[in-house]
Amino acid sequence: MQVPPLARSALDRDHAGRLGADAVARALEQPSTRVIAVAGDRAPVRDGALVRLRPDELPAAARHVEPRVPLSWLGRAPARDGAPGGVVLSMLVAEPFEVEGAQWRSLREVGAELDDADAGAFVQAVALGVWQRESHHSPVDGSAASFEESGWVRRDASGGAHFPRTDPAVIVAIHDASDERILLGHNAAWPEGRYSLIAGFVDPGESLEAAVVREVREETGLAVAGVRYLGSQPWPFPRSLMIGFECVAAEADAIVPDGVEILDVRWFTREELRSGVVQLPGPKSIAAWIIDAWLGR
Repeated sequence: MQVPPLARSALDRDHAGRLGADAVARALEQPSTRVIAVAGDRAPVRDGALVRLRPDELPAAARHVEPRVPLSWLGRAPARDGAPGGVVLSMLVAEPFEVEGAQWRSLREVGAELDDADAGAFVQAVALGVWQRESHHSPVDGSAASFEESGWVRRDASGGAHFPRTDPAVIVAIHDASDERILLGHNAAWPEGRYSLIAGFVDPGESLEAAVVREVREETGLAVAGVRYLGSQPWPFPRSLMIGFECVAAEADAIVPDGVEILDVRWFTREELRSGVVQLPGPKSIAAWIIDAWLGR
């Protein structure tokens, strides 16, 4: 089954393996352990692959640039290119450092080009790192919190456990009753000529399907039916999970864009999109994956 580009993964997260207090220390003693260094949403890439460093390849200065965030457990990688599989850790750094033959590339740039194992590990490292950098204190009482479970839990002074946060958002392909046209919107924050699917965050206490109906109504004025799940993809910019759906507009001509977030909404045929009349989302996005699937049927 094909999945969106940033939903691919070949890493066994091995939840049980990371629970021990010395799990990372023990992993560092194994010759097969590798470390992915992450600066924001960038990591070193060489010859089209994510660079996985041996612990002894990490420069001494890089070990301490994020002193409040330890090396963290991502999981176990399968064997590849003749090398045995092993534990993969992530390390946050404030600035890129020199890695021979490599360039520091962002997840947005190369996520769709990497293989399944690298794409999944890169997304996981970036998403975990975002939470780690922003969660040094308890959200309940403001007390300092320390890491447990190999970087996946923070424990505050009162003993409360805090976990990485993910914000669900729906993204929707809306087509007319004949399935000959798809509805795309132009967001106020985008350059002129760029159009994409309607999307928005799920409200507290709201189901995904209800969020689809509400977001479409708010941003386009349309009532929709036949909501159907398509697939999902993590989007760690900073912490979203994009959940894809499609639906049918009951009255295709009753369009009223909200005029604040969405400035324009238009119907497009497959021929129009193939001809390049508008700029579409980039290949690493679930929006492009959904649009491409609609174009191909």
